[in-house]
Amino acid sequence: MIQATTLERLRSFRLQGFVDALLLQAQSSHYNDLSFEDRITLLVDAEHTRRVERRTENTLKAAKLPSSQTLEDVDFSVERGLKKQLILELVGGSWLKNGSNLIITGQTGVGKTFLSSVISRALCRRSIGVRFKRTHHWLAEFLLLDERRRFQQAVASYRKVPLLVFDEWLRDPLSVPEARLLLDLFDDRYGKLSCMFVSQFPVATWHARIQDPTLADAILDRVVHNAIRLELSGDSMRRLKHSLPSQETNVASLR
Repeated sequence: MIQATTLERLRSFRLQGFVDALLLQAQSSHYNDLSFEDRITLLVDAEHTRRVERRTENTLKAAKLPSSQTLEDVDFSVERGLKKQLILELVGGSWLKNGSNLIITGQTGVGKTFLSSVISRALCRRSIGVRFKRTHHWLAEFLLLDERRRFQQAVASYRKVPLLVFDEWLRDPLSVPEARLLLDLFDDRYGKLSCMFVSQFPVATWHARIQDPTLADAILDRVVHNAIRLELSGDSMRRLKHSLPSQETNVASLR
C-alpha cells in the first residue's frame, strides 16, 4: 500500500509521470517478479516520457502552426519540385546550427504553407522553438511594439527562438518603417538564428517590393545570401484535389 503522504510529496515534486507509473505498478501483479532496480527504471522512464511529451506539446502550442499535418502526409509523387532528400535534411534541423535561412517560393496553391508547417512541426518535435506567423501579422506586432518603445526588447526575447517563420512574405510591399524594423530583427539574428520565408514571389523580384532601395539591399543581404532555397512548381494542389475522385484524395493534396 502506497501511503497518501508519499504520493502527495511526489506530486509536490511535480513527478506526475512517476506517480502514475507507481500507481499502475501497485495495481498490477505483473510487476511483482521484477527487481527493485527494474521497477525504479520503469518509473523514471515514465517520468522522462511525460516530460518530453509535455515539452513537445508546449513547443507546438507556442509555434501556432497553421496545419496539423506531418511529414507522413507529404505526397512526393506529385511533380512540384520536391526533393525528398532535401526535405528529410530540413526536418532534421542541422541547417539551424549556423543560423541559415530557408526560402520556399512557388505559385499560389502549390503547397508552400503546408510544407513550411510540416517542417516546423518536425522541428518542434525535436524541442526546437518555432514561431509561425503571416508576415502582415509580424509587421502589425512589430509596429505596435515600436510605438510602445518595446521593439528592441522583443528582438532580444526572440533570441530564445531558433526559427521565425514569415508566411506570405512580401505579399504586400514593405514600407520604410516596416523595412527598418525587419532589418533590425534580421541583423540581430544573422549568422546565429534562422528565419523561414514563404513567398509566392521569386527571389529576383523581392528587391522591388521594398520601398527604400538601401533598406532593400541591407535586408536581402541578410536574408538571401545564407539561405537554402526550395522552389516549388506545378499545378495548384487545390485544383488537383478537385480533379481527383474523393476516395483517392490524400491529405497532402488538400494543401
